[in-house]
Amino acid sequence: MGKLKKILGVKWGTMKLEDNTLIKFRAAVVDAVPSQEVSPFGVEFGVNIATGISVYPSQESMREVEGKPVAPPGVQPKEGWMRVKILEKDPAVEEVEYEDSKLGRYRIRVEFEPAMVSKNTQVKTLSGEPLYMVRWAPKITWEEITEE
Repeated sequence: MGKLKKILGVKWGTMKLEDNTLIKFRAAVVDAVPSQEVSPFGVEFGVNIATGISVYPSQESMREVEGKPVAPPGVQPKEGWMRVKILEKDPAVEEVEYEDSKLGRYRIRVEFEPAMVSKNTQVKTLSGEPLYMVRWAPKITWEEITEE
């Protein structure tokens, strides 16, 4: 059975929002499992992926949540969401090497592009910031690594 062997490269993504907030984000390959050995693209992989964000809110965004209650951990508010336009964006990328004694070595690339952002101004996070949610468009590709 194959496994992820190593991380080949990581690039953090960034977003500049219309409310002057900066969000940095990361894509990560958690696991990869071959789902088919033969397809028009060679081996097919099921790839388990994860993302995370770090918010650098603007002063105006911080003022919007002054005096607001802290959102209960693990509970997503149902009301108070507003869309925030993405002005600039640069995707996050991670590339990993997968190796299997039978199938060979593959470079798996995951690229996350932010598609939409919303923030909630009726509550704040434990750190006192507005709560932001991001919708992603993941792009997953792979290629066999031939001897170099």
